[in-house]
Amino acid sequence: MKKRINNSRKNNIIWLAGLSLLLVLSSCSRGSTTANAIATVDKEIITSEEFRNELEFYHSYYTSLYGSDFWNEKYKKNKTYEQVLKDDLIDSMIKDKVMLNDLRNNKVKVDENLAIELKDKLTDTLNGEDSLRANIDALGVNEASFEDILYNDSIRERHYDYFLESNSIKDKEILEYYEEDENLHRMYKYDALIFEDETFAKLAKEEIKSSEDFKKMLNQKVKNFEVYKSDFVYADDELLSLSKLKEKEVVSDVIAYEDKYVILMINSYNDNKTELLINAKDIYLRNAYEKYLNDLVKKSKIKVFV
Repeated sequence: MKKRINNSRKNNIIWLAGLSLLLVLSSCSRGSTTANAIATVDKEIITSEEFRNELEFYHSYYTSLYGSDFWNEKYKKNKTYEQVLKDDLIDSMIKDKVMLNDLRNNKVKVDENLAIELKDKLTDTLNGEDSLRANIDALGVNEASFEDILYNDSIRERHYDYFLESNSIKDKEILEYYEEDENLHRMYKYDALIFEDETFAKLAKEEIKSSEDFKKMLNQKVKNFEVYKSDFVYADDELLSLSKLKEKEVVSDVIAYEDKYVILMINSYNDNKTELLINAKDIYLRNAYEKYLNDLVKKSKIKVFV
């Protein structure tokens, strides 16, 4: 269930922004100016020290969530999570340089005040500076490295804000996007019972004769399963689409999902058009931003040395 757990990371301290960028890679020999570089972006250097510091931070962060054995597990294409983290981190750091260059080229002010503002937000979210410092200590990184990472996150936030301020997208486009896609016209919230063992999942399914039985099992004190309660999601949510459910109060069959076995039930809909339009606007703008950013990456002169 790593993917589903990862989807809930947005409320944690730090998250990687943007994975699997379209890179314009060039094979080349190292010159004297790139001896300590893992990549260059329009002659801006990403040093091995910068990469190592961020890697240590995220390695500590995910170890604290999933344990040290997590790194040797296979993720996709026969890569371990360790390999995927390294690849995604290089992509993310290249993306940071592309964003920073774009902000500078458009004379958008970028300084440490952005990182300070972000740190203040985190401090408020975590109910005080002592709590923030405890989180940093728990991750085994020093405050200077943490502030460097905050600075990079602030660049990502400022770049998206710049895009929102400068794009020429009209509300009419967003309304047409919403009206043409029926999947945007309803959102679903569901509860799921997550089993480690298929046999236990099938036995539980046999006991569930109705939606009321599902709710009782969901709320029982002694459990041999985990409970997952979704936010409102669209029909193409990975787990919901596997269930093939569209109606409330209907219990799914046992679903094999990654290395777990799941039984779920939709508990409510969101049919509020105003809220759905706001969500559709956010999706449309995010997609437009990703296209804008990918175009910037394509136009950039990027060289990777690892």
